[in-house]
Amino acid sequence: MAPDINKTFLEQANELIKVNEELAFQNSEKEKRSSELLLANKELLYQNEEKEKRAAELILANKELQFQNEEKEKRAAELILANMELAYQNEEKEKRAAELLIANQELLYQNEEKEKRAAELILANKEFHFQNEEKEKRAAELIIANIELAYQNDEKEKRAEEAVIINKELARQKKQLEDFCNIISHNLRAPLVNISMLVDFITESNDEGEQSLLREKLTIATGNLNEVFNELVESLQVKQDLDIISEKLSFHDYLNKVCEGLQGQISKSHAIMDIDFSSAPLVNFPAQYLKSIFHNFISNSLKYQFPDRQLIIKVKTIQKNSSIILSVEDNGLGIDLSRHKDNLFKIRKVFHEHPDAKGFGLFITKTQVEALDGQIWVESVVEKGSTFFVEFVNQI
Repeated sequence: MAPDINKTFLEQANELIKVNEELAFQNSEKEKRSSELLLANKELLYQNEEKEKRAAELILANKELQFQNEEKEKRAAELILANMELAYQNEEKEKRAAELLIANQELLYQNEEKEKRAAELILANKEFHFQNEEKEKRAAELIIANIELAYQNDEKEKRAEEAVIINKELARQKKQLEDFCNIISHNLRAPLVNISMLVDFITESNDEGEQSLLREKLTIATGNLNEVFNELVESLQVKQDLDIISEKLSFHDYLNKVCEGLQGQISKSHAIMDIDFSSAPLVNFPAQYLKSIFHNFISNSLKYQFPDRQLIIKVKTIQKNSSIILSVEDNGLGIDLSRHKDNLFKIRKVFHEHPDAKGFGLFITKTQVEALDGQIWVESVVEKGSTFFVEFVNQI
């Protein structure tokens, strides 16, 4: 009986061993498949963070399986339980493997979608880049167009300014021409009529003595005509002399030069000179013009001294913004501006009886001052005196 029991036990043991070997074989196969899946998972998880997590879990599971297999070898009695555990674990692995396959398919689908989106983004970026290039081209074209417009506007403004300047100059020249024509008409008519009449008288006269007297008058008349003509030429030269050179001049030096030339008259009249150039000692102006202005003003003060009154001539300059104002004041006869204001600076206009009065000094002074865009004016009270002012512009 005992041998039969042993035989049965041995058979069962052999069957168990065979079953264990089959299970071991299956486990070995499953381990191979798990290794293959792990390799696949590693490759998939390399592409995605989720794959890496899953691969790590499989590695842990494999380590657990390896540990269990080592335990199986040590614990033969626990093989059935271990096999059951392995079977359960295999089922779970299969489920996990199925889930991984589904996840991989999902990842593949997502990757395809990402690739499509990436391709669309690449096309969109190319289109965007193309549009930006077009915008940059248009912006560059607009900048060039704006620069061209700005240049054209600048040119138009320059031409407009030049036209304004030219028009002002033409208007000034027209006014000068009209004035000059009026001056010629007014100042040459009388001498020419006088000469014409004297010539007629000489032609008609048969008296030698009368003819001689008329010739003397004709000589005087032609001399006067020549003098008037020279004065007109001088004034015209001042107006047309656009290239005259201005330089830095000392008011004091040029007043001294004029006073030296008039020293005889100054001494004779006992004139007192009160000079103050402290505010503006220098001026940028043509030398011959400054000398002429001082000469005309000082000589007029000496010429029209009030009788039995100490003559005082005050010469002063002040700085006013970018201009210098020169004033020459005297306590002489003065001028009745209510009567003579409009004729004050006209040629051949005199306002007091004097043998040296010609009516040219103030005219040429005004011409010289206005030739350099300055101004001249006068304040005067009869029997009190006169003050002449000259504004020299652009003196900074």
